[in-house]
Amino acid sequence: MAEARADESRSWPVDWQPVEGDSDGFFSRLATLAVRGALAGAIRLPEGARAALLSGLARLAMCIERRRVRAAHDFLRQALGELEPADLARRTCAAYAQLFQVTLDTERFFAEVPLARVLEHVELVVSPAARAVFDSKRGCLVVGAHLGNWEIGLTALVASGWHPVYGVAKPPRNRSLSRLLQASRERHGVRILSRKGSMAAAPAVLKAGGVIGMILDQRTSGRALLAPFFGRLARCERAPGVLLKRQRVPIVMATCLMAERSLHFRLELGTVLDPAQWGARPVEEIVARINQEFERTIRAHPEQYVWIHDRYRDTPRALEAGAAPRMARGATAANEGGQEE
Repeated sequence: MAEARADESRSWPVDWQPVEGDSDGFFSRLATLAVRGALAGAIRLPEGARAALLSGLARLAMCIERRRVRAAHDFLRQALGELEPADLARRTCAAYAQLFQVTLDTERFFAEVPLARVLEHVELVVSPAARAVFDSKRGCLVVGAHLGNWEIGLTALVASGWHPVYGVAKPPRNRSLSRLLQASRERHGVRILSRKGSMAAAPAVLKAGGVIGMILDQRTSGRALLAPFFGRLARCERAPGVLLKRQRVPIVMATCLMAERSLHFRLELGTVLDPAQWGARPVEEIVARINQEFERTIRAHPEQYVWIHDRYRDTPRALEAGAAPRMARGATAANEGGQEE
C-alpha cells in the first residue's frame, strides 16, 4: 500500500486508514485480477473500439440487471416527465455506458496525467462565493452528485493547492478490489475516508481547514431524511446539514462535467450554503436545498447523469402538497452516514 501513503511530507489531521470490504476469499482475489486485466486492456483500445465496448457492456448490463432498469425508468419519469419506451431504454443504456466511461476515464486519468498537469485537463469555474470560501482557508464540505466524472474533481482541488483534501466513499465488498480502488483514488494527493465512521473523523479535518468531498444523491440507509427529490420523497443523507450546523462550516456545491475532448473536464464550484445564513435553519431545510441544486444541475446535463440508482425504494409515490422533509422510519443513530448502491 505504498501508493496510499505517497505524500508523508504533508500534515494530515486524520491518519491514513484502509477503506476496504470484508470479502477476501480466493474468488474475490480472482475477480480483482480479472478487473485489473480488463481495465488495463480497455484503456489501451482506440477511441472507437473503446466506445463500442462501453456500449456493448451497457446493453449486457441492461439484460442482467432488470430490477435496476425498472428503477432507472421510474427515476427518469419522475425527473424528466413521461418518456416513450424507446427513449427510456436509450437513456438507461446511456447511463450504464456513462458509469463504465467514468471507471475507464478515471483509471486512464490517474495513470496518464501527473498531478503537475492536472489543471491542463480540468477547467476550473469558481463562483465568487466559492472562491471566498477557499481563499479564507476555512474547512468546508464539497458536495455533488453522480454527474459527469465525480472522481476527478477532488484531484483538481489538490492540483490547485488546496490541502488537506479527503473524499468519503463506501468500499465494494471485495477487499482486494477496494484496496486497488483506494490506491488509485489516492494517487494524486486525496485521502479516502470510509463512509462508515466519516462523521467521527470530519471535525478534525474541518478544524484543520480541510476539504471533505461527498457524493450525496444515492438512496441512504440508516439515519436518513425523507426529503423531496424531483418532486417525490427520497431517503437522503443528513450528515452535511449536521456538520454545517455543528462545525459551522460552509457547503460548496460542485459538478465535474466531462468535456468533448477525451480526458478533459470542467469543474464548477458554484452555490455555497454558508453557516452565517444556514446555521440556524433545520437540517431538513439544508438537505432540501442541496437536493434543489442537484435537480438543477442534473436537468441541465441529463446525458451525463447515472440514472440507475434505486432512488425511491420504500418511499411514497405521491408528494403531499407542502410536505416537509422528515426523518425516515426505522432510522438509527448507529448507522448515520450510510448510502446504498
